Amino acid sequence: MVDIRKVIIIFVVAVLFAVLVFAVIDAVYPPPKYEDYCRQESFPKVTPATPKDCTTVNVPTEEQMKCDQQHGYIEYNYDSNGCATGYFCQTCQYEMQQAQEQYDKYVFYISAVLSLIAVFLGLFLPAKANSLNEWIGTGFMLGGTFALFFGTVRSFTSLERFVRPIVIFLELALVIFMSYKKIGNLREDKTKGKKKK
Repeated sequence: MVDIRKVIIIFVVAVLFAVLVFAVIDAVYPPPKYEDYCRQESFPKVTPATPKDCTTVNVPTEEQMKCDQQHGYIEYNYDSNGCATGYFCQTCQYEMQQAQEQYDKYVFYISAVLSLIAVFLGLFLPAKANSLNEWIGTGFMLGGTFALFFGTVRSFTSLERFVRPIVIFLELALVIFMSYKKIGNLREDKTKGKKKK
């Protein structure tokens, strides 16, 4: 019969460890903020009565194409009357996107390392010393798997396309290894228990 206390302890340890991983990441490596890349400038409240009050600012085709190549868009400068006085290539959104992708990659790397530590801690925690170690160890393995899964999902699109299948393959291999290792240990324990009887 399933011991409900064991299930609760395993589940609580797993959830808390997964939450801890991302709390630590956010604490030591905060995500990029939009305002750090795109500063919102307040536009003048005074607007011209008619379009004739403003001089038209034309953007040369070459400048537009150059801005497109930089993954930006044309933004205008305005005077106190609300008339456009000039223009510039605004690339802040692209820079923010690049920073977010870089952040997601590091989130994956950090969560992967912490997850692997938890998995191997759970695998090699000596259950013979204390029966509670088996419960805690299983919780760490499950929590490490959760953290690895959510870290992968969060940063999957930020990884290079040829890296993605390698990452998924390695994670699958890890889960299979964990299954054989843990189930093998359980079978050995059951066999030893029968022999002792």
